[in-house]
Amino acid sequence: MTLSEEQIRVIENYPLEDSLSRFAANLRDLKVSDESWRSGIASLLLAILGSITAHHLPAPDGSGDVALRLFTIRQKALDCTSLQLAQFRPLVDAVIANSPDIDIWSAVLDLIADVLPSTPPPSSLAPTFRGTPIKTSSSRLADSETREIVEGELFEEIKNCTFRNVGGFWDKFFDPKSWRKEQNAMFQGIMTAHDGKRWTNFPTVPDEKPVWDWLRSLEEHYLGNAPYKLHTTRTANQFKERKGQMDLFLQKPTKELQKPATETDDTFWYKDVLVIGEQKKSFNTSRFKADLLQLTRYVRSVFADQPTRRFVHAFSFCASKIELWIFDRSGAYSSGLFDIHDEPDKFARALVGYTTMDDDLMGLDTLVERRDGHRYVTLYDANGNETRVRLDKAMIRQKAIVCRGTTCYETQNSHVAKFSWASDKRKPEVEQLNLAQAMGVEGVARVVAHRRITSIAEMRDGLQFLRAHRFRSEDVHFDDPPLATESTNTSSKRKSSSDHTSDDVSESKRRRYNSQKSKLSTESNEQLSIGKTKPSLYTPGEDMWENRVYSCLVVEPAGRVISEFRTVRELLESERDAIKAHRSLYVKGKILHRDISSNNIIITKPEVADGFKGMLIDLDLAKVRDSGPSGARHQTGTIQFMAIEVLRKTDHTYRHDLESFFYVLLWMCARQSWNNGFGGIEKPARESLFRKWEIGSFRDIARIKAGDMTVDGLEVIMSEFPKALDDVKPLCFKIRKILFPLNKDERMSFGTPVGDPDQVYGPIIAAYDEAIGKL
Repeated sequence: MTLSEEQIRVIENYPLEDSLSRFAANLRDLKVSDESWRSGIASLLLAILGSITAHHLPAPDGSGDVALRLFTIRQKALDCTSLQLAQFRPLVDAVIANSPDIDIWSAVLDLIADVLPSTPPPSSLAPTFRGTPIKTSSSRLADSETREIVEGELFEEIKNCTFRNVGGFWDKFFDPKSWRKEQNAMFQGIMTAHDGKRWTNFPTVPDEKPVWDWLRSLEEHYLGNAPYKLHTTRTANQFKERKGQMDLFLQKPTKELQKPATETDDTFWYKDVLVIGEQKKSFNTSRFKADLLQLTRYVRSVFADQPTRRFVHAFSFCASKIELWIFDRSGAYSSGLFDIHDEPDKFARALVGYTTMDDDLMGLDTLVERRDGHRYVTLYDANGNETRVRLDKAMIRQKAIVCRGTTCYETQNSHVAKFSWASDKRKPEVEQLNLAQAMGVEGVARVVAHRRITSIAEMRDGLQFLRAHRFRSEDVHFDDPPLATESTNTSSKRKSSSDHTSDDVSESKRRRYNSQKSKLSTESNEQLSIGKTKPSLYTPGEDMWENRVYSCLVVEPAGRVISEFRTVRELLESERDAIKAHRSLYVKGKILHRDISSNNIIITKPEVADGFKGMLIDLDLAKVRDSGPSGARHQTGTIQFMAIEVLRKTDHTYRHDLESFFYVLLWMCARQSWNNGFGGIEKPARESLFRKWEIGSFRDIARIKAGDMTVDGLEVIMSEFPKALDDVKPLCFKIRKILFPLNKDERMSFGTPVGDPDQVYGPIIAAYDEAIGKL
């Protein structure tokens, strides 16, 4: 392929140096007859797409960069048998020969043109932001993203808070001493199917169908009166709305579920699933992480469709070995692995427990009452009196597991009911809101009612956590070094004798891993895939897991999230008034919000909102000015909207929140406006530059945003605005100049000026007023 002048310039400015030399030896041994060549090619592509060059080099068709195209090709190499080694041979030969960068990148561009001759994959065509931005490492991308991206995100959530062989697990969830007479009868019946050495009729070859038939036989003979039934699926499309093919799961019998007339008994919904199961015909310790992430992906969908559920049961069944799991908002923990033939009583207890559990042990929502087709929750008002609130339409829900699990509903009285799992290290949001009201803050939601429901510590009471599971060394990534003030979990360095299944790495490998850890943590991301280099907002702390407090808070007034803006005027007026509210919160209330996002700005009616057309909500991550660190595990902010200095680990200031407001404005105009009908006959960019605001390490995103905030950079990203929002561009240039003034060296300043905050608030609000006046 003939390279353009721009492509040649990028290649010369960002040399590969010797970053690919380590692949030469392995590449020489690739054989067409051995399917393992796919993993070798995947590793090579991983290194190339992680290079700085790949993120700056234009793709062959001139739109977007090479990195995302290579990521798609890597997926195809792993998953698609139609791709052959011959297609990668020119690139392989160039790497083996240590060819000049020009030749290597020419081979890369030829490969892209060959494998992806037309448009990028569907997942990169549609805007990825719709609904809830979240504060964890997972789920920043839409469900249309690949399985590898989703599972990579989930691994960032659970890698520091997964526990196996938890003490007290069986007594807490599967204790026969607390069972009713009929449950004990089921247990005794099942045990008759074990001959003292093994389960009779258990298939000699544990393929999926024979094992499924055996389980159904046990259910039919001994669990016929159990309220919950086993199910299996064979096609992913049997689950409505969400992709996912669970091998086994439990729910109520389909005849007891309310289904539309068009649905059959073979149609399933994640909102009905009680217990998730994953079955493999063989046991392989090296697949532990992959199997767990597959299970975790299904749990994510259950939490997404049952957002107020407290925890989810799951199990992995490999040949005759099984491990029982619990997932809650602070991570995952298990019973430990056991063989069903050697410990039949445990297996029988699991079957009886799963099929007969009450709502509390099942982790279901026990606070919300369902009556007359509506849902109600009983809370307490400011005077401590009970008040019953009807929950109507769901407004917001978080698609993640280890997170605050924020879920918001409109209520019958035009209020907003918010359920969330906030860190017990942070000041409760109800206190922050009450403080703001007492200090005369304007433009911030007011408390109507509140109730503390439970906590992770209460739900895990009676369990013993010895240490967090340490995943194999090749599974651990170091996207960003930890903050200097953070300490690692010392308990995770101790190996328990009872945790014999938690490490598959030999001691010699472990020593090599420890010796390389320092080097790995400072290397660039060129060895990591795009899907696995999401910056993790979740960091280890002194506690083994984060204790979260679950509560429900009702606030007023109700409003629409800003992403639902209907006119340009409505967008600008709601942003401007939310900035005024932020100033009042900071100056009058002495509170810094620290989580400005499109989900925390609402469009309000001025007649019910003290004259404000936009207000701030969600003070979960807010902080009283000049107070010390909270000690919570999560860095504050929403990744797409985090300020450049915050990404670089600088202390959060009011100016950083104003920078986040600016990013919300840009995001609404460039990404959300197309969904809201502002494009007309136009079409959005096939591969948005804004994707780079949510993919990569903190350092990478900070660098990209800094480039986008130059005059030329801003002009380029604003080219993604539909023409209907051209009037907003002059406002954006003005805000850019206010937030990023030139210093004495003629360089952009990212810092917070000393002195009166109104020197920044004032000009920004005035710029909004001027722009609104010209509409």
